[in-house]
Amino acid sequence: MPRILCSVAGHMAYSGYFGYFIGLSILKPSKRWSILAIGYLSSAGLHAFWNATASSNFVLAIVIGIISYAFLAAAILKARQLSPLRLHNFATQFFNR
Repeated sequence: MPRILCSVAGHMAYSGYFGYFIGLSILKPSKRWSILAIGYLSSAGLHAFWNATASSNFVLAIVIGIISYAFLAAAILKARQLSPLRLHNFATQFFNR
Protein backbone atom coordinates (compact mmCIF):
# COMPACT_ATOMS: atom_id res chain seq x y z
CA MET A 1 0.00 0.00 0.00
CA PRO A 2 2.74 2.59 0.78
CA ARG A 3 4.27 1.92 -2.65
CA ILE A 4 0.95 2.75 -4.34
CA LEU A 5 0.51 6.00 -2.41
CA CYS A 6 4.09 7.06 -3.05
CA SER A 7 3.76 6.20 -6.73
CA VAL A 8 0.75 8.47 -7.15
CA ALA A 9 2.51 11.32 -5.36
CA GLY A 10 5.71 10.66 -7.30
CA HIS A 11 3.97 10.82 -10.65
CA MET A 12 2.48 14.16 -9.66
CA ALA A 13 5.98 15.42 -8.81
CA TYR A 14 7.56 14.14 -12.05
CA SER A 15 4.83 15.56 -14.26
CA GLY A 16 4.78 18.88 -12.39
CA TYR A 17 8.54 19.16 -12.71
CA PHE A 18 8.38 18.43 -16.44
CA GLY A 19 5.52 20.94 -16.73
CA TYR A 20 7.86 23.63 -15.45
CA PHE A 21 10.21 22.91 -18.35
CA ILE A 22 7.32 23.03 -20.82
CA GLY A 23 6.41 26.49 -19.54
CA LEU A 24 10.04 27.58 -19.57
CA SER A 25 10.39 26.45 -23.19
CA ILE A 26 7.48 28.71 -24.12
CA LEU A 27 9.15 31.68 -22.42
CA LYS A 28 12.47 30.96 -24.19
CA PRO A 29 11.60 29.76 -27.71
CA SER A 30 15.18 30.01 -28.97
CA LYS A 31 16.19 27.27 -26.50
CA ARG A 32 12.94 25.31 -26.66
CA TRP A 33 14.27 21.90 -27.65
CA SER A 34 17.21 21.86 -25.28
CA ILE A 35 14.99 22.96 -22.38
CA LEU A 36 12.44 20.27 -23.19
CA ALA A 37 15.17 17.64 -23.46
CA ILE A 38 16.66 18.62 -20.10
CA GLY A 39 13.22 18.59 -18.48
CA TYR A 40 12.25 15.26 -19.94
CA LEU A 41 15.53 13.54 -19.17
CA SER A 42 15.73 14.86 -15.61
CA SER A 43 12.14 13.98 -14.72
CA ALA A 44 12.45 10.58 -16.41
CA GLY A 45 15.74 10.04 -14.60
CA LEU A 46 14.15 10.73 -11.22
CA HIS A 47 11.35 8.34 -12.13
CA ALA A 48 13.85 5.67 -13.19
CA PHE A 49 15.79 6.03 -9.93
CA TRP A 50 12.54 5.66 -8.01
CA ASN A 51 11.60 2.52 -9.94
CA ALA A 52 15.06 1.03 -9.52
CA THR A 53 15.25 1.55 -5.77
CA ALA A 54 11.70 1.48 -4.46
CA SER A 55 11.34 -2.28 -4.32
CA SER A 56 14.83 -3.06 -3.02
CA ASN A 57 15.95 -0.27 -0.70
CA PHE A 58 13.27 1.60 1.24
CA VAL A 59 15.62 4.25 2.67
CA LEU A 60 17.07 5.08 -0.75
CA ALA A 61 13.54 5.25 -2.18
CA ILE A 62 12.59 7.80 0.48
CA VAL A 63 15.69 9.85 -0.38
CA ILE A 64 14.76 9.77 -4.09
CA GLY A 65 11.21 10.82 -3.19
CA ILE A 66 12.45 13.76 -1.12
CA ILE A 67 14.80 14.83 -3.90
CA SER A 68 11.93 14.63 -6.42
CA TYR A 69 9.76 16.91 -4.30
CA ALA A 70 12.67 19.28 -3.67
CA PHE A 71 13.11 19.60 -7.45
CA LEU A 72 9.37 20.21 -7.84
CA ALA A 73 9.35 22.85 -5.09
CA ALA A 74 12.34 24.60 -6.67
CA ALA A 75 10.61 24.56 -10.06
CA ILE A 76 7.41 26.02 -8.59
CA LEU A 77 9.29 28.81 -6.82
CA LYS A 78 11.33 29.62 -9.93
CA ALA A 79 8.22 29.57 -12.13
CA ARG A 80 6.54 32.07 -9.82
CA GLN A 81 9.53 34.41 -10.25
CA LEU A 82 9.57 34.04 -14.04
CA SER A 83 5.83 34.31 -14.63
CA PRO A 84 4.87 37.36 -16.71
CA LEU A 85 1.49 37.30 -14.95
CA ARG A 86 2.93 36.98 -11.45
CA LEU A 87 1.19 40.09 -10.11
CA HIS A 88 -2.20 38.69 -11.15
CA ASN A 89 -1.58 35.24 -9.69
CA PHE A 90 -3.92 34.40 -6.81
CA ALA A 91 -1.19 32.67 -4.81
CA THR A 92 1.18 35.62 -5.19
CA GLN A 93 -1.48 38.05 -3.99
CA PHE A 94 -2.34 35.80 -1.08
CA PHE A 95 1.21 35.11 0.14
CA ASN A 96 2.67 38.60 -0.34
CA ARG A 97 0.41 40.19 2.26
